[in-house]
Amino acid sequence: MNRLVSCYTNCYGASGIWTAVEKVREAGIDHIELALRSHSMGGLVIPESAVITEKTDDETARRFVEHLLNHDVKVSGCNVGGADIRTEEGFETTANRIRFAAEWFKVSICVTGASQPTNADEHRTVIENLRRLGQAAADCGIIVCLETHKGPTENAQAMLETISSVDHPNIMLNFDTGNIAYYNRGVDPCDELEKVKHLVRNVHVKDNRGVFEDWYFPAIGDGGYVDFVRVRKIMDAIGYTGAYTIEIEGIGGEAEPSLEARQERVVRSVSHLRACGYLEA
Repeated sequence: MNRLVSCYTNCYGASGIWTAVEKVREAGIDHIELALRSHSMGGLVIPESAVITEKTDDETARRFVEHLLNHDVKVSGCNVGGADIRTEEGFETTANRIRFAAEWFKVSICVTGASQPTNADEHRTVIENLRRLGQAAADCGIIVCLETHKGPTENAQAMLETISSVDHPNIMLNFDTGNIAYYNRGVDPCDELEKVKHLVRNVHVKDNRGVFEDWYFPAIGDGGYVDFVRVRKIMDAIGYTGAYTIEIEGIGGEAEPSLEARQERVVRSVSHLRACGYLEA
C-alpha cells in the first residue's frame, strides 16, 4: 500500500518553492507541503522572496498554481506558521494565510506553531487565539495542525493539555518525529506519538541523532534515532490517511548545501521511507 508521502518545500532551501515543484517528482513523489512563510533558524535561511505568502498578488499566485499543474505536483498542505499568535497581528497574519491557502490551493490541512507563551496571561491569549484560528479554519474547510515546537506542543503531555484547553475540532496536531528529541531529553518519539496518535492529522518525518537541542536534521535514515517503521505501524493501526511529509532542515555548522546536495537528500529520504514500507518497492 502506498501512503501519502510529501516533501516540505523548505527541503530545497533558498532555491524555493518553484524549484521544489520542479524537482520533487524526480525524487519519486508528487506532493509538497507548501511554505507560505520565510524561515530563519538553525542555519536554514529561506527568504520571503523564495516562497509565496498571503501578501502575494493574484497573478503570481495564479502562475504558481499553473506551475503545479504543469509539473503534475499536488499540495498536501500549507505551512502557515511563523507569526506570533500571542499578538493580534500574529493571529491576523496566520488567519489570512489559512484563507490564502484555502483560496488558491484548496488544501484541507494547514500547519502552524503555537508560539511560546512566557506567562499565564500569554498562555491564555494563545489558547484563545488558537480557538479563533480553529473557527477561521473551519470556515474554510481546513484543519489546523500544531507543530511540535517548544512550549505548548513540545511533548505529548503538553500537546494533550493544549488540545484539551483549545477544545476546537479544527485544531489538531502535526507530529514532528525529529523535534521531539530536539526539545526533550531522553524521550523516544514513537512513545510520544503513541500518546497523541488519535489527534494527529499531519506528520513531519524528520530524522536526528537524539541529542537535546542538536540541530542535526539530515536525510531520513541518516540520523538513526527515529524508528520510522514503528511510526508507520502506529499510524497504520489507527487508519491514518494523512501525509507523511519529509522535512530536512540540515546540519548545524555545515556549509550551505547545493541544490544538487539537497535533492540527493530528498531522493535518499524517499528511498528510506520506501524501505520502511511507506511506499511500494
